Amino acid sequence: MTVGAAMQLDYSYRDSGSPLHRLHALVWLVLVAAVIVATLVLQHPVLLVCVLAANVVLALSARVWKQWWGVMRFTIWMFLLVVAINAIVSNEGSHVLWAAGFRLPLVGEPRVTLEALAYGAAMGVRLSTVISAFTLLNLCVHPDDMMRAAIKARLPYRSVLVTSLSTRFIPVLLSDANTIMDVQRSRGVDFSSGRLSSRVRNYGALVLPLLSNSLDRAVQVAEAMESRGYGARGERTFYKDRRIGLHDGLAALTPVAALCLVVLVRLDGIDEFAYYPTLSALNVGVSLAASAGLLMVLLLAPAAIARLHGGYGGD
Repeated sequence: MTVGAAMQLDYSYRDSGSPLHRLHALVWLVLVAAVIVATLVLQHPVLLVCVLAANVVLALSARVWKQWWGVMRFTIWMFLLVVAINAIVSNEGSHVLWAAGFRLPLVGEPRVTLEALAYGAAMGVRLSTVISAFTLLNLCVHPDDMMRAAIKARLPYRSVLVTSLSTRFIPVLLSDANTIMDVQRSRGVDFSSGRLSSRVRNYGALVLPLLSNSLDRAVQVAEAMESRGYGARGERTFYKDRRIGLHDGLAALTPVAALCLVVLVRLDGIDEFAYYPTLSALNVGVSLAASAGLLMVLLLAPAAIARLHGGYGGD
């Protein structure tokens, strides 16, 4: 995917009409938190891939596959970069695939090991899964709904507001870049052909207009916040408020159950997998297979509950 094609996609919230879009924002916050914790805690590659696969199914169920894949295509390059950097930096491991045959000061003999490649791949899967979870949150939950849910969860209001504004920044920035590119194309600027140096120079012409628009938007947001009494004392109220329905509560319990399962898997050592000094064999026993299947079921249960209910809660 080229930079221009990526800018054509809309990465901001858009209701696709799926039942997942009707779930309470608190359910999504709990689900994303469960995915991130599971990704950071689990060790076995099979479990890590299962968590990523659950994200894929959620993207398909929410009907945001095009926008989700537009982001994840960039993570492929990040994945390869993480693997390459770890293979170059880490010389540990007993299975040497390539050795330079000479030594460097402070570094030793440069070599590539199977263990370094496997560990880098696991880190790449972790990074891709975290990015995927936040992408789904951005595509499936309206920023205002997410902010209300976080405030009701007793999180600091200023931090919640900054986070909400940040989630809108990249989609708005890409939209502005797309508009500026259309204006430049109308003036004869070609972003898709020519030599690499000329295309880089053409893309560089987007920087100043984007910076100017960002500064203007920051001033407008600051003025709007001041006119609405931001920082005033008193109990905060909401014009639009949504209560958590029964199906929302059930959908929120399943990611919590997934977190409990992750803790049990770690305590029982089911996901034990050694990357260094010798890579463990990729054996999938009954306990590991059952844990992986149950973990995917629990992470995908909110989608099933939303579909059975129709996605509408107690407003």
